[in-house]
Amino acid sequence: MTGGFLARFGADARAALDPALWAPAPPVSERAAWAGLDAARLTAAADARRDEAAAAPPALSLWAHYAATGERMPYERAQRALLAETATAALAWGATGDAGAWAPRLADAVWRVCELTAWCLPSHYLVGADRPPLPIPGRDVLDLSCGYVGGMLAAIDRIAGDALDDAFPGIRARIRHEIRRRVLREWGREEHFWEVGEEGRPPNNWAPWIVSNVLACAMVAETDRDALVGTVERSLVVLDRFRAGYADDGSCEEGATYWWWAGATLFEALDLLAAATGGSYDGFAVAPVAAMARFPMAMQLGRGTQVNFSDGSPAHPPNAVWHLLARFGARVGDDEVVRHARWMGSAHPAGLDGQLAPLFLRTIAELRDPGWAAAGPTEPGMPASWYAPGTEVAIARERAHDASGFVVAAKGGHNAVSHNHNDAGGPIVSLDGEPVLIDVGVGDYVRETFMPDMRYAIWTMRSGWHSVPLPNGVEQAHGSAFRAAGTTFSDDGSLAALRMDLAPAYPPEAGLLSLEREIALDRAAGEVVIDDAWRFASPGEMRLVLMTAAEPEPAAGGLRVGAALLAFAGLAAETQRIDIDPGDSRLARAWGDAVFRTVLTTPPGDGSARVTIRRA
Repeated sequence: MTGGFLARFGADARAALDPALWAPAPPVSERAAWAGLDAARLTAAADARRDEAAAAPPALSLWAHYAATGERMPYERAQRALLAETATAALAWGATGDAGAWAPRLADAVWRVCELTAWCLPSHYLVGADRPPLPIPGRDVLDLSCGYVGGMLAAIDRIAGDALDDAFPGIRARIRHEIRRRVLREWGREEHFWEVGEEGRPPNNWAPWIVSNVLACAMVAETDRDALVGTVERSLVVLDRFRAGYADDGSCEEGATYWWWAGATLFEALDLLAAATGGSYDGFAVAPVAAMARFPMAMQLGRGTQVNFSDGSPAHPPNAVWHLLARFGARVGDDEVVRHARWMGSAHPAGLDGQLAPLFLRTIAELRDPGWAAAGPTEPGMPASWYAPGTEVAIARERAHDASGFVVAAKGGHNAVSHNHNDAGGPIVSLDGEPVLIDVGVGDYVRETFMPDMRYAIWTMRSGWHSVPLPNGVEQAHGSAFRAAGTTFSDDGSLAALRMDLAPAYPPEAGLLSLEREIALDRAAGEVVIDDAWRFASPGEMRLVLMTAAEPEPAAGGLRVGAALLAFAGLAAETQRIDIDPGDSRLARAWGDAVFRTVLTTPPGDGSARVTIRRA
């Protein structure tokens, strides 16, 4: 890959590589470097995380629970509580400087992490028919969790290792031993699926996410210079393979939520290497890295909502740290991205809930830069329209940089993207920041979520529960062969439109010859128009699905959904309430008690239909 990440790691960068140059922050003993942190907030957060970790059930029973039921969240919540206790204890120590109070608490938490039989998640452990019901002592698996646990401990070693070892001699040796055994040894043991991708496709977010943490671990725990250089070179090979999955437009097929584990961890890996070489290595000049920095900005619907194709959240994602995006924008010289990140960051400061371990480096960086969001101009960067040919995702809004009015997003593409839903042709529409047509998104992950033969039995993954046609009652199929054809996008300032033929997205039993769909934002009229026209190989019936968060109410000329009117003529409408399981934290947080599925039935045979969305 000429001109790629590895090609730029030349003799000068190799010679300059010095692991001691990398640190997420100065040591906790350097009090001036930690002066900006909110000590009261971090102390309270650490106390709360300690209580949560203490209340969590034993890891053994929860690991066995996954093996028996396939429910991932009980173990993952308990593990997150322990990791968050560890992270917040380190942050509170940095904020207060009180070694007497925080060294014992951090040491206890770190020791508990080191004592876990496995750092990886049960769902990722030795996947296969002979998977053991419990982890094997001494045998970890380098998955996402193992990587970011190691990365967090490497960061803690850098900022508090000296002081921890003064209070508890030998604990630093234990930290580094476990990092070498669980992360670096597994890294060197074999080539992992996430390094090369699966089924001939480039790797997804696992590649930069794990690589960024492997690099952090190597900077702290690798003692052999040749092995360190080898780890950097292999890391850059993996990142080049990951980069190969992106078109020049920088669009992330995994969606806006997963960008924060894909593009964002790529930034962290490149940023680490720049630091560890004293600036001699610059991966940010490699295409399409600069374009990737613009993706979250393009996907914003409003300040608290986003386009959520694939396994995305419709609300502001909890893994988003806008300070990181501002740093990314600055690295690639994109002032618009920096201004947008400040605008978002002023409304969404760094959180201390959720997955704090994988967010540890970016959280430290933001907390140590308390005035960053007000340090320069702020402006929402959402464009009037944006189209990514690589993923065939388009977004258009009535007014640039503004969430008011109509905003419409739609996609063509194929049904085999990473974190795929069978949703080619699906639109998302909002009005004044409120949802009109929705993509329901994804529920809490379970074992079946990532089993291809079972994933599409989950209703949120199926085209029948997306706002797409349902010819002869047949849903779209999974696979790269099932896709939109001839997708085009245009925007003349008055009309923005995405056009495609959806017939190839359906299996033969749908009986289609063609299914032309146009999704348009008519700025002059202030409305969104969805036009469908179809031809069957033999007489058939077309139905059109509309998914909404609010219950549609009958109104003259169609259905009222919140402040919008869905207008249509000559179509019969039937609405179904879909109750959300209150135990499903993702869907319940996004939509509350229920979402609604309306099916419009058209006259039999070939035909066309129009749904116009305007203010009620």
